Amino acid sequence: MFGIKNPFKKEKKEVDIPLPPQQPLPTEVKEESVKVEPIPETKIKEIEVLNAKIDALKFQYEALNEKINNIEKMVREIYQLAKESS
Repeated sequence: MFGIKNPFKKEKKEVDIPLPPQQPLPTEVKEESVKVEPIPETKIKEIEVLNAKIDALKFQYEALNEKINNIEKMVREIYQLAKESS
């Protein structure tokens, strides 16, 4: 601050880190052939069956959710009636 150096402070020394030698980028890109095997008919049918089952489960979930909402409404109404009558 006033030109007084701190005797306990270590001075930072700059160190030059050598960079690794750069190698040229490869100019040729090897294309690997990816073989796509056709899906057998049995697998396609199994997938369709699974999709149908998932759709059925979604429908059941929505129906149960609606029933739960109706029950919650009824419980609220019963609670309000009991609260008003007491």
